[in-house]
Amino acid sequence: MSTNTQQKKVALLTLALDFGGSATKIVYATSLDHKARLLCMEPEVAVLARESILEYEGGKLGSSDPENVAWVAVGEQYRAVGYLAQSRFYANAGLSELKYERAIYKTLAAIWVIKEKLKLSSRLGVAIAVLLPPGEYEDRERFEKMLRSSLAGYQTPTGRMSVSLKAFNCKPEGGGIYLVHRKKVGEVLKTRVCAIAMIGYRNASVLVSHRGVIGEGKTSDLGFIRMLEKVMSKTSGLNPKRLTPAIVEAGDEVRSAALLRLPRSTTRELRAADVQQIVAAIKSARPEYAKILISWLDETLPLDVEEIVFCGGTADYLRKELNEHYDRIPLFWNAELVIPKTLDTFGLGNRLADVYGMFLYFSNLVNTLSDRDEEGAA
Repeated sequence: MSTNTQQKKVALLTLALDFGGSATKIVYATSLDHKARLLCMEPEVAVLARESILEYEGGKLGSSDPENVAWVAVGEQYRAVGYLAQSRFYANAGLSELKYERAIYKTLAAIWVIKEKLKLSSRLGVAIAVLLPPGEYEDRERFEKMLRSSLAGYQTPTGRMSVSLKAFNCKPEGGGIYLVHRKKVGEVLKTRVCAIAMIGYRNASVLVSHRGVIGEGKTSDLGFIRMLEKVMSKTSGLNPKRLTPAIVEAGDEVRSAALLRLPRSTTRELRAADVQQIVAAIKSARPEYAKILISWLDETLPLDVEEIVFCGGTADYLRKELNEHYDRIPLFWNAELVIPKTLDTFGLGNRLADVYGMFLYFSNLVNTLSDRDEEGAA
């Protein structure tokens, strides 16, 4: 293999991104070793003035991993992304905004972080796959155009990046799971009506395959955040970031031991009372939320659906309720995709299934195209 070919291979970075409401999840690999790696970043993005960035950089002490200090600038548009946006600039997760608008800056920041981690050149080629809610899927061409333009030249903490978008693919949320399920069941999918129900932190979405053909998807704002709001309305001093992992850890039985770190009261007696209040709030909010979500699913799923593939962290959390309600329909969970332990360095489990499924499909596509290009050049 020639030196020029090796350099070309090293320069290509392939990544799949899931812009979740609780975290941005990125699975990536380079053409050097094809090893899948995981990057997770907080979902916050902060709009900043140039002076704010200069002040931050000028007063910065110590050092941190690049994902904790990420900011990007496209022209005069400056954005802090992830932990920096959350901790220094008190940004919000933008749960009520369109995902793709913030996703541009999240993508730019992720590429810079990966570049720093792997010590890549600031001039590189990338192949990018993204997952967007079905309700924003129509914006995919606009997203690609904005992304391509922004990648061509943007500022970062270590200087200017110039990135060439070699390949782009966009699927609606649940698309990664659908691709895995389709590969597993094969041609028989062309004889069935199959629904992919993705229930995440921010959204609940449904894709329907009518004998192999995906129709228009449906999206609602009935993600896990709706249950959190119910719990917080019946308690005090709680926030979603601390509450979410505690509720999941508490499980179906709502084990109080998982909630002991949540109360902010100063005495043991008051903390014990706070825990009982939180337990009661969760036990009340969970069935309320489950009923609302299942009602939406019943209205959205086609009457002739023959199988449902559930995916997303919230679907896992409500597995008991979903199994009981849809007991007459064959159910699959996360397309039975196994997440490698070597990849899941953040302990996200099945929350990675959609983006990992998308990465497997897209990286195989990119590698196949690269091999063809090499054969043609030989």
